[in-house]
Amino acid sequence: MPHLRPSRLAIVGAVVSFVLVTSAGIGRVAVLSRMDATWRQVELAHLVPAFAVASIGAGAVASLGLLAIDRWPRAATLVVVVAATATWILVPWPPPLGALPYAFAIVLAVRRGAAMWAVGGIVGSLTVTVVAIAVTGLSRGWIVGTVMTCVALTIVLVISTARRARREQDRVAREQADEQARTRHAREREAMARELHDVLAHSLSSISVQANVALHLADREPARATEALSTIRDTSRQALDDVRHMLGVLRGEADGPLVPEASLDALDAIVASATGMGIRVELDDALHPRPSTATQSAIVRIVREALTNAARHAPGAHVTVSLAREADAVRAAIVDDGPASAGQSSPGAGTGILGMRERAALLGGTLDAAPRGRGFAVVATFPEGLA
Repeated sequence: MPHLRPSRLAIVGAVVSFVLVTSAGIGRVAVLSRMDATWRQVELAHLVPAFAVASIGAGAVASLGLLAIDRWPRAATLVVVVAATATWILVPWPPPLGALPYAFAIVLAVRRGAAMWAVGGIVGSLTVTVVAIAVTGLSRGWIVGTVMTCVALTIVLVISTARRARREQDRVAREQADEQARTRHAREREAMARELHDVLAHSLSSISVQANVALHLADREPARATEALSTIRDTSRQALDDVRHMLGVLRGEADGPLVPEASLDALDAIVASATGMGIRVELDDALHPRPSTATQSAIVRIVREALTNAARHAPGAHVTVSLAREADAVRAAIVDDGPASAGQSSPGAGTGILGMRERAALLGGTLDAAPRGRGFAVVATFPEGLA
């Protein structure tokens, strides 16, 4: 168990309780010696030390208990209850002073999660004190004072418990707010990673393929090499524009999503771009009427990523892109028949498939990606109504 130093409240309570309780105990001797003939018959030389020792002892035990509550809340609360009760009986005037250590103990016990011990202490202390007063034959005034003191202690307990409950609520609220902030930041990072991958993966893959074409045809077919270089220029410009837009949104300089939403009308250009990357693409668009803009944008991004993956991992493949509505769902399937030649596939990190799954999940959809024969199939399904 880690060492816990006494809190500032425990130290203050211990010092105040010790000073006031012991002072009251010694002062009581002088008061009674002037008021009661029986007491005057006892030599003060013997009386003062006896009450002084009793008061100092009870006050010291209660004070030490207060100092230990932070580390041992239950055991220390019990010690303070016993010592405070003894002090209460030894020093019944003024009544609040006898209960002073216990008042501090209640607050500290509640703060350390030992409220039930404080409740039991009030009940037990009241019972013991009333019995002691009844046995000693003191007047009813002492009983009234005792009851009033216990009422005051109960008020202290209620206030301390309420404050602890409020602090606990505030702590839980702060933790929930922190957790929500962490979740929000994680989602924002996932969105940035997903959009950045969308922007760069397709563009860089296209640039890589076209650069290889230009190098391969530079001497034999300079016209086609020039066309490939033009494609590289256009693709890189578009990628730079997309990245600038993303940075503008992140910096607060532009409004809207990180990447502008796209409609299914963009698929023709995506298919043409993919064809220039060394694969043959067939588009079967039977998705009429159109789904919502968000679903269209997700389909466009998934198709583009799937075609980019096909160009990277299955060069020369024939790819079929099928869009259709099935019952209440929208289905997009991108299926290739594998690389034209064995050994042409290049390894990937798998982040593209992860991003596609996340994109489908954001709209309540699913995405399956798995080998099919020699090739690979990506099937996205969205529970989407009409736009």
